[in-house]
Amino acid sequence: MAIPKEIIEKIDAVNARVEHRMQVAEEHLITELKGSINFRYSISAPRDILTEDERAQSICFVTRYDALPEFGRLQIEERQGSFYAANFYEMRGLLNEYRSIIKNKKDSIHFQKIHRFVRDKLLNQDHSQDLSIKVTHENDGDITDEFLDLINENIKAIKSLIKYSDFGYIYNGILQHSDNKTSHRFLTEYASGELNYVFMYHALIASNIKILMRWHYRLFGALTFPVLGPL
Repeated sequence: MAIPKEIIEKIDAVNARVEHRMQVAEEHLITELKGSINFRYSISAPRDILTEDERAQSICFVTRYDALPEFGRLQIEERQGSFYAANFYEMRGLLNEYRSIIKNKKDSIHFQKIHRFVRDKLLNQDHSQDLSIKVTHENDGDITDEFLDLINENIKAIKSLIKYSDFGYIYNGILQHSDNKTSHRFLTEYASGELNYVFMYHALIASNIKILMRWHYRLFGALTFPVLGPL
């Protein structure tokens, strides 16, 4: 049975909306870095390279980022003449995985706290007091300032994506809590099937947020590189 035209049009509309939101977010991305770069970590303070809290933050962020799923496309299956999202629970699980990074500001791996760590270390000029990170380019030498501009722009792009999305509804009204302010909307969208498109949109947005945090991951990954042990 062919997929109805109205379903295809709604999926195309979601993809177009995501593409538009990405275009708006990417307006923040001005700095371009081409070629090979290296990170240099320096500390001469009488302590470990990371504090205990920073070590915990690093381990949690790196292992969480490694496991963050990325959404490809809505998979459709036909059952008794109706069409359903075959990967509905995949989208639901994906969005749950991103909550601590996107929504929970108290979590140590919320994207703003991760960025604050990286920014502070890049700005630090005194490695006798705290960890200092410098960025060097294969041809241009020290580009720490330019790199800082780059990751600041990535965070602005993430904020733009979140601002024009509805993660509050996703997390507080559906996945983690039962906010009575959104219960009517949730019931309506769940019964009508509209929730499939809501999940699809936010799964695609979340996947793009992961991409925008790749430099933060690389900086943390050089400090902590845990490998899952065998059974």
